[in-house]
Amino acid sequence: MSEINNQIKQKQNKKKKRLKKLLIFMLILFFLLILAGTLLMRYRKNEEKQQRKEEALAALESVPTVTPTPAATPTPIPTPIPTVTPTPVLERAYVFDPDDYLGTWHSKNGRIVIEITKLSQKSVTFTYSQTNKKKTATCEATVKKSVAGNASRFSFTDSLGNVAKGYLTFDNGRLYVNIKTKTKAEGAKVHPSVDTIMIRE
Repeated sequence: MSEINNQIKQKQNKKKKRLKKLLIFMLILFFLLILAGTLLMRYRKNEEKQQRKEEALAALESVPTVTPTPAATPTPIPTPIPTVTPTPVLERAYVFDPDDYLGTWHSKNGRIVIEITKLSQKSVTFTYSQTNKKKTATCEATVKKSVAGNASRFSFTDSLGNVAKGYLTFDNGRLYVNIKTKTKAEGAKVHPSVDTIMIRE
């Protein structure tokens, strides 16, 4: 009986040893499979990265190189030399004819008389006389002044001592007179005062 038991024990021990060996083998195989799977995944990832790199390089090489077109250099236009045109010498245009105003002029009421004895584009000489309404008093003056354009400004002291100022305007054959008394003489019965277009005798 003891022998049989020993044999049974030996068989059981052998089975246990086989099971241990099988278990160890299975564990080793399992770890090997895991390791192989991990290595395979890493290899595939590396392959994919390498493939993507090669594709990217190929895409870059296929892009055509753009050669920049040089900008056109504008042809300089020569600056024209201005031609100097001589300034024409203008002859002085007379604004009135002195001959149209020489002689005697009077106002519409006849109280004022102007006699132009000399007249040019530069100066005028005339006598001025004016009576009062009753024609009992008269003031007189002789004036010589310069002419500017078609007018002459002046001032004078008449025969009664009145101080007056005014101007003559020569306009297309018409004589316009404006004279006002600045200072009245004491006791004078007439004072220079006119603002009208004169009538030629």
